[in-house]
Amino acid sequence: MNKEVEQLNSKTNDELCALITRLNSQLLESRFKMAVGEVEKTHIIQKIRKTIARCMYILSTRGFNITIGSHGIYLINKKDNKLENITDKVQKILSQSEAEAKKLAKTEAKKQEVQAKTEVKKETKIPAKQTNQAKPTKEAK
Repeated sequence: MNKEVEQLNSKTNDELCALITRLNSQLLESRFKMAVGEVEKTHIIQKIRKTIARCMYILSTRGFNITIGSHGIYLINKKDNKLENITDKVQKILSQSEAEAKKLAKTEAKKQEVQAKTEVKKETKIPAKQTNQAKPTKEAK
């Protein structure tokens, strides 16, 4: 828990807004899946909601609010009451994180393929000592 808070504190305001946006979309998706009955792990919804709350709390302590809607994503400075449209910044961050996620998925797939190949090689190297000799049986006289 503390590590998660430290990681969130180390992020910039734009990164936190991007995270909130991504988590909101995941939450909406999870709600739809739950309504249909496809969600197996319902505790994930609670984790998403808590992470969103943590991010919003961090922004609040920094003196900012976030507004997400059909009009865009705005960061509101509480001190000056200035609106900053950060929709483009958030989209850029989200696209970068999606590209990184795809790269990670590819590397994980390659690692799994290599592990599968090494397991197959190990199985073929180990000689199986099986004797198929039948034990002598006593015949009934």
